[in-house]
Amino acid sequence: MSGEGERLTELVDEVFRLSDALARAGDAIVAEEGLSASRWRTLGALVSGPLSVAEIARRRGMRRQSASESVAQLEAAGLVARTPDPRDARAPLVSLTEEGRAVLARIRPRRKAWAARTARAASLDELSAAVELARRLRAELESAER
Repeated sequence: MSGEGERLTELVDEVFRLSDALARAGDAIVAEEGLSASRWRTLGALVSGPLSVAEIARRRGMRRQSASESVAQLEAAGLVARTPDPRDARAPLVSLTEEGRAVLARIRPRRKAWAARTARAASLDELSAAVELARRLRAELESAER
């Protein structure tokens, strides 16, 4: 394996561990709201407006089944509501309820404080480079799937 290939493999392993650490951190941030990081991600996808379950899954990099389960749990908790989609009668739109918006508003200060603390581990340039690298790698993987 090439030096780049070995280093990419190390990066992939580290990203998997980072993903797990981020999920645990997200769970802690939203625990007092009775949410999980996954349900929080689903709520956050809806801030800009209603989406289908498939659109939520795509935006958040989730499997459709996981997004559907999150929506069902959030709907039971009164944080989201489903309405008919005039474009597609088979796939309802999911939107935040007022309580869902209130929950996100309560979480926002905790998320900002966590992000500020955690971001101290890197410079702005390092964080920007990491975001750009992650985007390029994702684009490469997605183009290979086509």
